[in-house]
Amino acid sequence: LLDAGALTNQDPINCLQIALRMGNYELMHLLLRHGANVNYFCRVNTTHFPSALQYALKDEVMLRMLLNFGYDVRRCFDCPRGSAAHARYATDGWTSTVIKDTMFCEVITLSWLKHVSGKVVRVMLDYVDHVKICWKLEAVLKEQELWPDIHFILTNPRSLKHLCRLKIRACMGRLRLRCPVFMTFLPLPNCLKDYILYKEYDLYGQENFTGIY
Repeated sequence: LLDAGALTNQDPINCLQIALRMGNYELMHLLLRHGANVNYFCRVNTTHFPSALQYALKDEVMLRMLLNFGYDVRRCFDCPRGSAAHARYATDGWTSTVIKDTMFCEVITLSWLKHVSGKVVRVMLDYVDHVKICWKLEAVLKEQELWPDIHFILTNPRSLKHLCRLKIRACMGRLRLRCPVFMTFLPLPNCLKDYILYKEYDLYGQENFTGIY
């Protein structure tokens, strides 16, 4: 159906969301390659950041796949409170299955998720330039093993090579990045194409399925 032109974003229930909830890497990859919107927002349990991420917080294979296909990582660091203290009862009414409209920092610092916060944020930093983290997220990250690495990245300039990759990806756009035909005719060396596509972090393509936290 997809090869015949079936649209991946037209069903009332998001097809990619179903694949994410199933944890089916093959189906996720198939849908993303055929144009599934990695930055969709679910009408139920809405968040400030695109909804797909909440299903991939404990699985690096899934997380990397979303990010490689153009997930909008910057929205995860878009906290209006910044260095100010967050509301004491910001998470009142939350359960492990109900997420109301809120910021990434409020999700990843929950008691049942904060143990993966360091790994998730460290992966995300591979897909952004310079970002600032809010007070609440920083407080939790300081308790994580990967905090020294995260702090070094946050407080130092990113490499020109990394910044160029981000700029090229932004200019190309999500749909061109996932299109193998477009990439084939792009007048660049294959090694550079692989770098633009984050092939070194394509755990699914490498059949490295040991990334569950």
